Amino acid sequence: MKQILLVLSFLFISAGLTLQAKVYRSSSHSEQIRSLTVHHENDWQQVPVISMGSDNHILISFDELSHDYKRYAYRIIHCNKDWTRSDLNELEYLEGFLENDVEDYEQSYSTLTLYTHYQITLPNDNVQLKCSGNYALEVYDKDGSGDALLTACFMVFENKTGIDVSVTASTDIDFEKTHQQLRLEVRPVGFSFQQPEKEISLTIQQNRRFDNEINQIEPSYVNTDKLVYEHRKELIFDAGNEYRRFETTSYKHSGIGVYKVAFFKPFYNAELFPEEPRLGGYIFDKDQNGRFLIHNTDTESDNASSDYFLVHFSYPMENPFLDGGIYLNGDLVENRLESSSKMLYNFENKAYEKTLLLKQGSYNYQYLFRQTSGGKPTLLRTEGSYWQTENEYHIYVYYRPIGGRYDQLIGFSELKTTF
Repeated sequence: MKQILLVLSFLFISAGLTLQAKVYRSSSHSEQIRSLTVHHENDWQQVPVISMGSDNHILISFDELSHDYKRYAYRIIHCNKDWTRSDLNELEYLEGFLENDVEDYEQSYSTLTLYTHYQITLPNDNVQLKCSGNYALEVYDKDGSGDALLTACFMVFENKTGIDVSVTASTDIDFEKTHQQLRLEVRPVGFSFQQPEKEISLTIQQNRRFDNEINQIEPSYVNTDKLVYEHRKELIFDAGNEYRRFETTSYKHSGIGVYKVAFFKPFYNAELFPEEPRLGGYIFDKDQNGRFLIHNTDTESDNASSDYFLVHFSYPMENPFLDGGIYLNGDLVENRLESSSKMLYNFENKAYEKTLLLKQGSYNYQYLFRQTSGGKPTLLRTEGSYWQTENEYHIYVYYRPIGGRYDQLIGFSELKTTF
């Protein structure tokens, strides 16, 4: 009997640890859910971060590939700095209804692919957010199992820190100028740090990527009025290259980066120009650092009358890599490096290839190489890395006082490099 109880206890503990370890990311969990976007309501190029108590809103939008009526609803989860569920219950971080219907939707028209476009704006009359920090919104079908069909992540911050950030091409690790190095100062506003090494933590992202995100870094030195982060290896990033781009804004002609457009039932198909490694030097382009914008030039409504294209990517190579693989990266694959973004080598065509179903619009993307043995993916073997590259860096400052139950987001800053 004791052995049975021990086994059951172990299973319950393991299940609890598995649930607690779930990490939330903005992503769709169904093949029927497409074109998920999460950003500031007034600017599609702003990351989904709003200030506590402001009039700003987060806009979440997505398509479901049918005209069938769905009773969609959403729930909101408060998360720790690492995007695991926090210890707060809903009544502590939400004001209003705990679960709400998705009421803003519109069926597509004049499109070959049928879909219904949905939008959620937060906060709204039904629910407000009471705490700063990371949030994950899950959409589910009320007539289904209740499992999440998509997750949309966003952040709410309190302006309690001043953040000074700078970037240089002169780094502490090389003289080739293939990297960019950050320097940061974090200053408390309206309160003081008691044990900053234990209470304060940073998350730093380059172009909203997760594969090279920094979230474990100690300050170089601490003053009574500021934390300084400099000359740290963790603050050095591959500079990369400007994102590649293409446009499928019309089915009548080929847009930027598109070799040809053709219709093969049931989809329009866009074949992109074959692309070579960009290792010969920096290539300037006015990109959007991995974002995409849904729009078309054939009708007036972008959200409900933009059609879906099968987009064919080709990356020619005489022989495949033996020590790793190539992945598409950017918002078009939700910045996820997994099977949905991994390219397959076609021995007949001598090229890495990938096909994605994407809504009409303007897209940014890049190719990442990742070794089979693990480690951080790199652009060095596919896109090159050059100090002149214009990148975005986002800095999030989290605060959990000793004895605190959740990570407060007390500072946010954005830096766009220009050299």
